[in-house]
Amino acid sequence: MNYFKHKILLLAAAGFLMTSCEKEAFVDINTNPDALSAVPPQNQFLNATISMHSQDFEAYYDLYRRIMPWLQYSTDINGNQGAFTQNVDNFSQRYGRLYNGIGDRLNDVEKLVEKLPAEEQPRYQNMIRISRILKAYYTFYVSDIYGSIPYSEAFQGRYGGTLQPGYDTQQEIFAQLDSELKEAISTLKAAPSAPQISLGQYDQYFNGNAQQWVKAGNALRLKIAMRQLKADPTKAESIIKEVLAQPAADLMSSNDDNWVFRANAAFTGGGNWDPTSLRAPKPIVDFMWENKDPRLDAFFTPNSYSQANVDLLVANNQLPAGTTAPVRRYVGSYTSPDDVKNQAIAQRFYRPRQVMSNGQQVSIDTLSFIQPRLFSATAADASGNAGTGLSYLPVITFADFAFMRAEAAARGITAESAKEWYETGVRSSIRWYDAIAQGANLTNYTPVTQAEIDAYLADTDVAFNPAKALEQIASQAYLHFLKQPTEGWATWKRTGFPNATSVVPMPTLTNNGATLVLPRRAPLGLINPNDPNFANKKAAYDAMAQIAGFGRDPQDATGRVWWDRP
Repeated sequence: MNYFKHKILLLAAAGFLMTSCEKEAFVDINTNPDALSAVPPQNQFLNATISMHSQDFEAYYDLYRRIMPWLQYSTDINGNQGAFTQNVDNFSQRYGRLYNGIGDRLNDVEKLVEKLPAEEQPRYQNMIRISRILKAYYTFYVSDIYGSIPYSEAFQGRYGGTLQPGYDTQQEIFAQLDSELKEAISTLKAAPSAPQISLGQYDQYFNGNAQQWVKAGNALRLKIAMRQLKADPTKAESIIKEVLAQPAADLMSSNDDNWVFRANAAFTGGGNWDPTSLRAPKPIVDFMWENKDPRLDAFFTPNSYSQANVDLLVANNQLPAGTTAPVRRYVGSYTSPDDVKNQAIAQRFYRPRQVMSNGQQVSIDTLSFIQPRLFSATAADASGNAGTGLSYLPVITFADFAFMRAEAAARGITAESAKEWYETGVRSSIRWYDAIAQGANLTNYTPVTQAEIDAYLADTDVAFNPAKALEQIASQAYLHFLKQPTEGWATWKRTGFPNATSVVPMPTLTNNGATLVLPRRAPLGLINPNDPNFANKKAAYDAMAQIAGFGRDPQDATGRVWWDRP
């Protein structure tokens, strides 16, 4: 893959990001399709991409406050509190963006090409297919936790289509997306009938490289198929085999093929992106420390017990003379509310020591935090200097692709080596986190060595064990998805791993002795009888209510969508 210059700020300065004046134009565009005619198609592709990845409310509410604590990727600064899994307020920011900012703009690409002279339109066939792949991803991303949504009749309102689109079932959507992806991949692979207009720098993933989009499209087909293994195993296995039978050149083969949005530090700046209150979780930290996982310092920060701070405590008579800094400075926060309430635990781990230094009070904390620049590249270091590295927002990485291939092999769907693909996934994950740790200028980070990777793969809990193949694959995928918690959530729902007894543990959460039940889908919005699309929405809700495990009502986030079978 070409690691082109990261021009997102330059593009924004050039006017491709919406300004307040453009918002007025956007309203006009939504009511008058002719207002869009002067916009180059590639602009709408870039605008959709930026809209997809700039969702700071999604970072704040969906990731930091909901999915990450639910899946024990992090805890609140004082540990998880009370029945926190029941709080789904403001959850799921993705639905509205599909129809106002992403899917609609990607649909605009095709409509804008249709307005061009007939002789010019063949030059945009690749751009249209790339746009369809990206739209397929985001449609899948929304349906993934909502189930039935408008799709086949959506995005057409300002082009003469219905303003009351019907809802497609999730099964129908997944089938339609697979068909569209197959056609897009086939077209991108074929010799074009005319020289193509490249997306170039408007494509922040692959710089308009059609072959890279073939690989991305195949990876997405595989991901959607994996979701369906329980709901429609025959269809899922057929797609998996078909995808993995493609020529090697059409499939992801290294981290150079990662489908990742890269931007400068400012892209993930601002308060909603700020992860500095997120504690490192004890189960993951303990596993990584005990098994010498090379990603530990990419994921988490050391605690405050440096030798300098220990010396301060000694000088203030809070520690005995001669005390040295602990060997282990990666200490995780308890994830279960009942543990956090334990007074001995609270006193030891949640009461930082306070000491005066140069006239200022210093808090010396026992617990580690999430590496802040992993999620917000502008985060300040200990000296107050803002980060100037890169922001990385993954869609599908090669490690993810490798773990899917490993799982397909472990399930007997393919004849490939589960061990080989599992180890490839682990290596690729470690190498990718090493690359983004350096690219984002993480603090307290030491680059990974090959010896560390080899030693990790030889560790008892990590070395491939055929008897625990699915458990190990899912557990390592779960670790890999720290940067992509929505996929960690999906992995847990699909496989049942991690759990309280798995290789990488996810302990049972309790509050006042009661087991907390984790959400499995987005709570669906209430139906307003005055909604112009009331009839279609109610019909979709009534149909979803027939799904086994859907829940007590549409707002029950512990219920299931079609693919999420027991």
